[in-house]
Amino acid sequence: MNIGFYGHSNCAYRSNDSFIDLISTYLGANIVNTGTRQGSEERVLYELKKTKKIDVAIIFHCNPSNLFLPGCDRDIGISNMSQSRSEYMFNKWDGFAEIHHSKFLQKFKSAENFWNSFQTYKEYFYDPDLQVNRFNGALLQIDSYIKFKSIKCIHVVENIPSWFTFSSGMVDYEIMKIIKNNPQESGTFFVNCISKIGNELVANKLIELIHRGS
Repeated sequence: MNIGFYGHSNCAYRSNDSFIDLISTYLGANIVNTGTRQGSEERVLYELKKTKKIDVAIIFHCNPSNLFLPGCDRDIGISNMSQSRSEYMFNKWDGFAEIHHSKFLQKFKSAENFWNSFQTYKEYFYDPDLQVNRFNGALLQIDSYIKFKSIKCIHVVENIPSWFTFSSGMVDYEIMKIIKNNPQESGTFFVNCISKIGNELVANKLIELIHRGS
């Protein structure tokens, strides 16, 4: 079984304690994709279409304000970007940044270059309504693609437009509640930004849903 995870930071990290690896071990499954830090809906669509062999897609749908950065291994949130945050993203954190978004560092070279690029984008190419339209367009295409390809899918959702209804897969609103109720300890990092118990609870819930969809 090939399982792909798509979406934001809550499905981006792997280790023995990650719910991704707990699921892989339990089901004897191959993991063919994982999420991305501050992942965007457009990246979900992009990576989903590039995955050639997939039996189950688990999609953590993203925040509409997250912006796709082609050629990078992370995306960004437009609404919370500042010059101080851009400098923070280039902090090496004892190697953490180089491990988890080295392509981003290589592409933009420096915090100053990234910040100048972002300001240019915001001034000349950005409009909040356009950003929402891009999110909605990606959401519709993801749903259509999953349905056309007959891929078994679990949509993990929190905030989806009220006018939209999925025509593919199963839709789950409980997993994001589990994640919010089991955060990592303040000032520390744990895989998928969830506590160890939280990762176990998410793994159990997703295994249940995968079996239900079989």
